[in-house]
Amino acid sequence: MWTKERKIQEEMEMASATSVFAPGLNIKGNVEASSDIRIEGEIVGDVTTGKKVIIGVSGKITGNIIASEICVMGEVLGDIFVQDLARFTAEAKMRGNVYSGKIEIESGADMEVTLSKPKKTNPNASLAKADTQTKVTESKDTSQKSGKELVKMDQ
Repeated sequence: MWTKERKIQEEMEMASATSVFAPGLNIKGNVEASSDIRIEGEIVGDVTTGKKVIIGVSGKITGNIIASEICVMGEVLGDIFVQDLARFTAEAKMRGNVYSGKIEIESGADMEVTLSKPKKTNPNASLAKADTQTKVTESKDTSQKSGKELVKMDQ
């Protein structure tokens, strides 16, 4: 019985720590949260959190995203500003600019982006200011299903 109660408590804590936008939910307007955000629906507007953003396979954002970390499996049309890792899975579709210290792109991700690193000298500087820019264009190749080939950009 104790194990079941503990499991329920952990699920409650996880649920209260993550804001979930379910499939079929469409929002027009900006979203600000102090918790992690998981998006499976569609948002037209900016998304801001001091924590992690996960965009599920059915998720779509048309707007800018500011977070500490991001994992994109769905679609983003806009700019991404993250302090830590920006990860794009093979299912991801991204159009815009990505400002991040670390970037991971799985083979097959559909990317038309400019990648930039924030300046190392002033950690409080805006993530939009970058000292390195890399243009990346990668299209989904459905004829080839290889293992996980990644494009990484580390500090």
